Amino acid sequence: MVFSGPIDDKLSLHELVMSYGDAVSRKDSNDWRDTWAEDAIWSVPNFPGLEKVEGRNQIVQKWEDAMKNYKYIVFTAHLGSLEINKNSAKGTTYTIEVSTDIEEKKAQIHGQYLDDFIKINNQWYFKKRVFSILHSAWNKIQRQFIKIFSGESMKKDLNKERQKKVSGS
Repeated sequence: MVFSGPIDDKLSLHELVMSYGDAVSRKDSNDWRDTWAEDAIWSVPNFPGLEKVEGRNQIVQKWEDAMKNYKYIVFTAHLGSLEINKNSAKGTTYTIEVSTDIEEKKAQIHGQYLDDFIKINNQWYFKKRVFSILHSAWNKIQRQFIKIFSGESMKKDLNKERQKKVSGS
């Protein structure tokens, strides 16, 4: 683990990571938006539609669309490493997400973000975040997230599963 750089910047970046998680947990898109640089990149390579989302507005739109599918979510995170070089920094953030979706499916995901940060006008932002799932508590959760982020209706999938049970397939 490497943590290098001025203590004030370390604290500000820690607060940025915590503010991101708090905004997710409260489903507050305005506060979540404020963590991203204008020209940021958000990448979740395993999920169609999120392989590379560019620009704060597009990132927030994708996130808002996904959050409509959750009744409840808690997102916690901590920095595993942080290297600050003047107005830029790189770090690793480990995450735990616990959620209940609109279909009452519960999930727990442990993940990792590889982060690039940028300091603009004495304020730190996410410049680039690349997410990987390290562990999920349910095998179906990755498929479920793919459907959420690609715009497929979870209700449609649930109806298909019910029809299979009824027809015995």
